[in-house]
Amino acid sequence: MATQSIECPPKGDFSRHPKGKGSMKLLHYGLQRSGTNFLESLLKKNYRVQFLNSNKSRSLPLQKHFRLYSKKTIIPEPQYCNNIIVENFENFEALFEVVPDYYLVLSKDPYSWYLSYREWAKKCNWPKVNHHYIEEYNLFYGKFLEFSNQTEKVIFVKYIDLVKDSNAVLNQLQERMNLKKTIISRFILRKPSKVSQSSRFANERRAYYIEEKYLKEYSNEDLQLLNDSLDIEVTGLLGYQSFPDGHERLSES
Repeated sequence: MATQSIECPPKGDFSRHPKGKGSMKLLHYGLQRSGTNFLESLLKKNYRVQFLNSNKSRSLPLQKHFRLYSKKTIIPEPQYCNNIIVENFENFEALFEVVPDYYLVLSKDPYSWYLSYREWAKKCNWPKVNHHYIEEYNLFYGKFLEFSNQTEKVIFVKYIDLVKDSNAVLNQLQERMNLKKTIISRFILRKPSKVSQSSRFANERRAYYIEEKYLKEYSNEDLQLLNDSLDIEVTGLLGYQSFPDGHERLSES
């Protein structure tokens, strides 16, 4: 299978100074199609926060989809290539001139994420790769799980929890990080009706995730290929189950 040529750019200046009146400085990370825009919008609408992320370059660590892991050839397209290697959380945090108070890491369960990611790759006309996309999932979240053993500043958020009860998730984050509400959000929770790169979230779409209807979209072969490549230790630590036979699971629910 043909693959993209890899030629990583040199390291550059990726410092960013916070702007605005927010009191809590945050960096958030997640693979594409994980709901990062939704989480960011929810927090900005309801709390006094500053996101330090920058979209100027996908090869630098302020970008929310930055590939931090050491296997630098496991990327979806060349713009994500980078030469930055960090051995531990202390090395990672030393990359930033402005250090955030917390790092939020958002994930979807691997089965719904893969389908969405695969379609996104087609839409963006990404080049063919010689790895299964779920390998990026294993490596991306595996690195942040590694960091979470070294600091309490890394906080994981599951997209499905936001779908089920975003208010409960925000309350948990508020307590954990001591977030300060905006004046309006003291009276009512403000939710975005639509976020960048996503469609409006109707009840039908909500049921798609909560009832795990996406499993119906897998052929037996595709499901087997995904499970063969999936790191069940990573998914388990993130709080997800593996489904050796997703179709059987749906028939039982």
